[in-house]
Amino acid sequence: MSSTDSRLLDVAIEHFGRRGLEGASTRAIAADADTPMSSITYHFSGKNGLYLAAAEHISASLGERLRPAIEQVAVICADGIDVAAARASLHAIFGRMVEVMVSEDTAAFARFIVREQAEPTEAFDRIYAGAMGQILARVAAMLRVIAGNALDEIEARIRAMTLVGQILVFRVARATVLAETGWNNMAAPETAIIKATVLDNLDAIFDRLERRSSL
Repeated sequence: MSSTDSRLLDVAIEHFGRRGLEGASTRAIAADADTPMSSITYHFSGKNGLYLAAAEHISASLGERLRPAIEQVAVICADGIDVAAARASLHAIFGRMVEVMVSEDTAAFARFIVREQAEPTEAFDRIYAGAMGQILARVAAMLRVIAGNALDEIEARIRAMTLVGQILVFRVARATVLAETGWNNMAAPETAIIKATVLDNLDAIFDRLERRSSL
């Protein structure tokens, strides 16, 4: 992808996230990206194509940001997965997810995704097929290991979504988080507190699942 295309997609994500597909103007997007309108037609076949490309760009970008955790999980699980390895892998995934989700770099992504959650289009399918779906599947699989397969697949997936939700609140409800804590932002010290809390929550849930597996 050229730097021009990347810049255009970043600007498009910002506009689509704030105004939606119908409300966003390709003229305004092109102007803010400092590129001619013809670039949108030539590279993306128009507004709908740009919207779908923006969704794919979000998915790819999130996947790249989460790659360190996924690679760490692969190392942890290289010799076979047991409860200890499953717990370690989920710590790696969720620790990295906190860092990614509280970063200002993902604010525009969140606005775009929230719109697609409320009124899903083909763009949602492209986001879900990438990092989102892959992470949820990995989390659900690790939860079943911890629970000794006492969880069926659907319950594991529901629990995976619930666990991921505790992180997403710090992105999509950022204003509430800042008001409730008195923080001005979520920089490194604040991120460390959030991460420690999330990982403590995970351990409490893992302990309960392990007890359930022994019943």
